[in-house]
Amino acid sequence: MDDGAKTPLTVPYSWPRRIAAIAIAVVSDIVNAIFIWAPPVVMGIDVVTAILLWVVLGRPKVLLPVFVAEAIPGVGLVPLWTLVAGGLAFFGRIPGRGRMGATAPPTDQGANADRHRTLP
Repeated sequence: MDDGAKTPLTVPYSWPRRIAAIAIAVVSDIVNAIFIWAPPVVMGIDVVTAILLWVVLGRPKVLLPVFVAEAIPGVGLVPLWTLVAGGLAFFGRIPGRGRMGATAPPTDQGANADRHRTLP
């Protein structure tokens, strides 16, 4: 039964691209944790990471908010690059975005809705 959800049946990334994306993200998060005391170095690492992931994963738009979030002090403690790269690599999208499963089709609330009502 097709509920109209636009979820891909196959992930658009090959295994080498998936592995490369996860490796780039993990290395970036580890190096960011090491250099947390040097914000210019961390920002440079984030720029390089964003560019590399953008090329490897085919220019997904979701990398821009992650890049902005990584620029906020203290957010670098959360491995955002790894979480986003993993979500994109293994699901083809970020899980939880879009429709939340199958939903019932909308009911007719127009003029014909009164036809189906039973009278007491």
